[in-house]
Amino acid sequence: MLLAAVAAVTGCRQGDYLREAFADPPAEYRPMPFWHLNGELTREGIGRQIAEAKEKSGYGGMTVLPVSPLPHWYDGHLCPGMTPEYLSDDYFEMYAHMLEVSEELGTQIVLYDDIDFPSGSAGGRLLAEYPDYCRKYLVKDEFTVNGGRDIIREFRRGYKQHWLAISAMNTATLEVIDLGDFMAVDRLLWKAPEGEWKIMAFYIEHDVGPPHGHLVDYMDPEAVEKLMEMTYAEYDKRFGRYFGNVITKTFFDDVGFIYMEQTWNTAISDLFESKTGRNPALYYPALFYDIGPETEAARVAFHDARAELLAEGYVKTVADWSARRGLKSMGHPPSNYGPNTAVACGDVLKFYRHPQIPLLDVIFYYGHGRDGYKQITSAADIGDKGIVGAELNGAFSEDMDSLELYRVAMEAMVRGVNFIVPHGLWYDTDPDNIRIPPLISWDNPYWGGAVKNYSDFTSRSCLMLQEGRRVVDVGLLWPIQALQAESWMYRDGTSGLFVGEWLPDNINNYELSRILTDELRRDFTYVHPEDLAGGKVRPEGPRLVLDNKVNRQEYRVLVMPGGNVLSAETMMAIKEFYDGGGKVIATVNLPVGSAEFGRDDEVRDIVDQIFGGYPDGRTIVRNDKGGMFCFLPEADKESLSDALGEMGVTADVAFDERSITPFGIGCLNYTHKQKEGRDIYYFCNTTDRRQDTPVTLRGTLRGAELWDPHSGRIVPVETEYFTDGNGDAFTRLDLSLDAVQSVFVVGRQ
Repeated sequence: MLLAAVAAVTGCRQGDYLREAFADPPAEYRPMPFWHLNGELTREGIGRQIAEAKEKSGYGGMTVLPVSPLPHWYDGHLCPGMTPEYLSDDYFEMYAHMLEVSEELGTQIVLYDDIDFPSGSAGGRLLAEYPDYCRKYLVKDEFTVNGGRDIIREFRRGYKQHWLAISAMNTATLEVIDLGDFMAVDRLLWKAPEGEWKIMAFYIEHDVGPPHGHLVDYMDPEAVEKLMEMTYAEYDKRFGRYFGNVITKTFFDDVGFIYMEQTWNTAISDLFESKTGRNPALYYPALFYDIGPETEAARVAFHDARAELLAEGYVKTVADWSARRGLKSMGHPPSNYGPNTAVACGDVLKFYRHPQIPLLDVIFYYGHGRDGYKQITSAADIGDKGIVGAELNGAFSEDMDSLELYRVAMEAMVRGVNFIVPHGLWYDTDPDNIRIPPLISWDNPYWGGAVKNYSDFTSRSCLMLQEGRRVVDVGLLWPIQALQAESWMYRDGTSGLFVGEWLPDNINNYELSRILTDELRRDFTYVHPEDLAGGKVRPEGPRLVLDNKVNRQEYRVLVMPGGNVLSAETMMAIKEFYDGGGKVIATVNLPVGSAEFGRDDEVRDIVDQIFGGYPDGRTIVRNDKGGMFCFLPEADKESLSDALGEMGVTADVAFDERSITPFGIGCLNYTHKQKEGRDIYYFCNTTDRRQDTPVTLRGTLRGAELWDPHSGRIVPVETEYFTDGNGDAFTRLDLSLDAVQSVFVVGRQ
């Protein structure tokens, strides 16, 4: 296949688990696909399909997903659902047989927590039995009046409505007044001052209509607990003896705000007030209008409160339940990879604080959302979580080729994924009954023969990539506060783009992700502004340190996307890093306002202290500690490369760019991990061309070997050592990869 020159063979260490397991990894590292139950379940069918999944497809288990009769994803014809009825005694009898067969075969079951997707309906029972626990949305009723007279207005409240505030905004001065004291039951009695006033009543209504009115209020832990009594608890009381051995993981799906960006909860007002010390009635208008200098801070506070409640509601409740039973919770919000998660699922880095396995969702087509994968894997890095899952290939073309299987998996794994959930298997494999293609199974008529090798390849890769420490030099500031400040109600829905796809022109983190990963080939981790402000990521001389127990990372440079708003506390931490000798690259524009109320001047003062004013072109400043702060009004491959070079930020892994063959599809990437005393470099070539290139690794890598995840072979590799002008040690080797192939370089420093 691949490889560079071979040197003397090295011996196998006693108790070397990675080496011993590499050829044939156990079930826990193998893919566990969605098994869509789209037909009449029988004991014979269950036993046969689980055995075939293991023996013929190489899978380590099943993620069991009951489905309803629903239209086909592409042409709309009705596809069958599962029989027996979801959550019925007959259903649980069939589920018990799945567990018995899996236990006998040594495979595992992932407990999917509902029928269909998104999670949160209990198969429609929640809406039928406890409609008050279903999701809710923010409503604004408004009218305009001229002042200087008495205003009398009646508001007829429905029994499903929960009032939040009634406010008046002067359309000329933008002054906002809380009219709560002027309400007598349902009647407003107010003498309006002179001027034109926009009166706005804000309240919450229950959403009981399509498409997602049947879902639980994800931000209400009490509602989530009631839902879990109907679902999780039923599995608990029947199958507890299988928890932690056959059932190892739970799975939730698409938990967020998608298709209803105005999803809301009364607790948002309370959290807003407790965090800011301000009356939310004076700031609700900012969710719809410009209310003056405090607009951005108000939006940040509201959106942050909503993101906190989502993370602490469904996500934490499920994760805690799973942990108490020896299980690992995994799942994802909608548009987890999107450029603007504020409108789709809140703050995606916060969302993944509680699940034991953050998971991304690679759907629709090859390359979709690829520049956002690092949002999920960075959340795992920040939380010191050693396993990152990916649901791969859902709703791809039915006749996609097998190379696309490999391309998608490699590009996820090189960005931090190390557990695979293919999408997927179907109980009834009649093509007319497979609602969402493709069928990723040995009996796929197009490329079924490739699936077993694919499973072996991914399981070897996941064995090597799970757990350990990821070595990364670049921290990329997560611009969530700038996004929140620019997100007002209905902006997403009227953008003309898919949910969460729009970005203000100056917020360029998505573009930076692509440039760093695919063009400069510099691995990075998103750094949350709250982690900088709170000290989880802290300056230590010329480094920014993420001081985790296992996944400790040291960033040699912090890159700032553009954005108008950043918290003053975060700006202070960035300046402290620079003052202590740190390197910072700011792109497009520097912040002009604070995410906190009343601190805009502090943000501007810090910029002034660093640059002596806001620069209008490429500018680099230095201090006597060796700190460097560079501003790039236009950030592209060349300008970023030049800035990193001028700052002396050498790459952990460097490719000879002159030797890379031009290609039309895919990427040439790497990731670097350390575990069990080894340095493990994963290189992948998803391009359509063979790549032969020298690679330089920082440090002295002894006993280097090439571990081939495609074949399971391990061979030594010839290396060359040298030091640069600063006395720093490096290792050089020749890397050769055919199109759509990957390899591990393994050694000890």
